[in-house]
Amino acid sequence: MQRFSHKTFKHACLTLGYTIAGCLLTATGLVMFTIPNHIAPGGSSGLATSLAVAVPLSVGILTWMVNIPILFASVKILGIQAGIKTLLASTILTFFMEVLTSCLPVFTDNKLMASVLGGILIGSGIGIAFLRGISMGGTDQLSILLGKVFPNASTAYILMVCDGIVVTIAALTFRDLEVFLYSIICVFVASKAIDTVMDGMNHARVYFVVTNYGKEISQELNLRMENGCTLLPAQGTYTGVEKQVLMTVVHPNTVMQTLEIIKEIDPDAFTFMASITEVHGKGFAHYRADLSK
Repeated sequence: MQRFSHKTFKHACLTLGYTIAGCLLTATGLVMFTIPNHIAPGGSSGLATSLAVAVPLSVGILTWMVNIPILFASVKILGIQAGIKTLLASTILTFFMEVLTSCLPVFTDNKLMASVLGGILIGSGIGIAFLRGISMGGTDQLSILLGKVFPNASTAYILMVCDGIVVTIAALTFRDLEVFLYSIICVFVASKAIDTVMDGMNHARVYFVVTNYGKEISQELNLRMENGCTLLPAQGTYTGVEKQVLMTVVHPNTVMQTLEIIKEIDPDAFTFMASITEVHGKGFAHYRADLSK
């Protein structure tokens, strides 16, 4: 029971840390780059940027208010735990937006640069939160909820439609075509930043080695690199000779050391390597949070 409690506490601390870091980056991108330039980066913050023109409230408070209906829907459809996480993240995001508004300078010299840099910061922040299964609300959470209602539509497609609606509302509110174009750039950059963060945190290489010394190579890799290996029986289609295919997954910083061990034991081994993501198991990530569950 004590061990379980310790692991639960550690998990909660990591989740809170990722949430704070993600919200801080997202708020920085919004306060410094997108909000001062009337750029709508999609999501609840993009809609709040448009509403702030007519409603005498800050974008941070409006962002939190826009998330309220999504919060209730999350509780009803995804459960109380998902709703609590969304409420916590959206509240922390609003807090940082309110605090940073009076602390950070704004960048309004170049709207194109603002849309790119804002997209990088916002996407990086959302991606960091996603790594722990945290959503800040907005269209990303809404797309998951709508995916339950429309199971035949992909979440990515629903998200694109939702963000498109938000960007269109911003363009009509500010009556400026450039707002629409820069907002599209910001949304695109943010989506790429999310993918980069989530894939980069769980990135590795897989080696395939065709050899007659699979057992010897695997023993050395286990001993010297602590790499797990899998041996597969194989046969050359040209020679008909029985071979072994050794498969091992390694971290990017141990690629050359692994190759040196392979060639040291079997200089004639045929090897090839591929980049992979979503690696789970001993020595790698235990899981990646799936927001659709």
